[in-house]
Amino acid sequence: MLNIETLKCTYTNEQVLVILLTRAYFGTQGIEATRDFLDKEVIDWNSFYKLISLNNIRGFIYDIITVSQITINPQIYDTLKKDAMGITLLGSYQAGLLSHLKNNFEKSGITAISYKGHTLAARYYKAPLLRESSDLDLLIPKDKLSQISKYLLENGYESKYNISAHQLRFVLRFHRELSFKSPKDRMGITCSVELQWKLIERYLGPFPRYDFFVQHLQRYTAVDGTSHTGLAPTYDFLCVASHHLIREPLLKFKYLIDLACIVHASSEQLNWEEINLHFKSYNFSPLLWSGMHAFDEIIGLQVPVSNIPKVPYHLFTATEMQTDNKALYKKNFYKKIRLINSMRSFQERIKLTIKTRLLFLIPNLNDLSRTNAPAWTIPLIIPVKIFRFLTGKR
Repeated sequence: MLNIETLKCTYTNEQVLVILLTRAYFGTQGIEATRDFLDKEVIDWNSFYKLISLNNIRGFIYDIITVSQITINPQIYDTLKKDAMGITLLGSYQAGLLSHLKNNFEKSGITAISYKGHTLAARYYKAPLLRESSDLDLLIPKDKLSQISKYLLENGYESKYNISAHQLRFVLRFHRELSFKSPKDRMGITCSVELQWKLIERYLGPFPRYDFFVQHLQRYTAVDGTSHTGLAPTYDFLCVASHHLIREPLLKFKYLIDLACIVHASSEQLNWEEINLHFKSYNFSPLLWSGMHAFDEIIGLQVPVSNIPKVPYHLFTATEMQTDNKALYKKNFYKKIRLINSMRSFQERIKLTIKTRLLFLIPNLNDLSRTNAPAWTIPLIIPVKIFRFLTGKR
């Protein structure tokens, strides 16, 4: 585990404070180290709040500060307290929504696999409020997408994109998810429900899908004592890591905390040989090794895997809030690709770069929602996209 002086060579004081508070949560460094750091160093509290907001860890940081009785800027603390209340309300709403959806799907003979989000918080964190989440992620059988979408639309959910039934075959082949907005409750709370039939995009290559993961469900007890059905920890780690280490390699600090919580809470149940095997089979080993390296150096958690190559990791790379702005979306997309490429060979970088350039020619969900023309006309969207790109039109 890196000492504080070494951390300061790479990270800002605000980032080091986040790391120290995280170590206190996992018990890998005493809280006195945090107090000493605050006594000696100057913290820009507005920058600190922006940092934890960007990384979606406000509830996590608030709880550690409160439990450990750490003194911080009073205004920032009051803001975090209000944030924590909102996170708790949203989490409670998501818990009820998830239970309702899964029960109704089961009645129709559909087993949806929930991962990340509230499921991860309720199972691996010390309390659900410690993890921020704006959506529910459900891994589903691809042949049930039409049936599930129909159910959601008939029950007050709104589709983010107006995808027609005759476009679904194209969507299933070239995309990985459809997003729906849930009905608002009496307090106006809502969230996204993401229906996913594969975990990573085509340009990144293959990875296990629903048919593999559904074989590894088990009963477990959540932190509140309730019983649920979910993935065994080894396969939960694989599912979560497909996003946190492959799709968006530690883009947010929350991702490192998520994975560390699974490791910390289920260390004896994790089959690292199995995890390593799947990453190796699909040529993603460097991304896994970078995560393991970060566990050790940043948090102080060690995994029982020997001879792990010291692949570099990049933390706190999220610098802007999520947005629908197309220019910013493209900027963030290429930032993720650079992170992935930083851990690949030269030949692999060339292949991925070419694939991502070609990706912008494939009609996306927004393109499809603009037309209700027959499915055979979908390829005709490609020259329109090229024209828009060349002329700068949207």
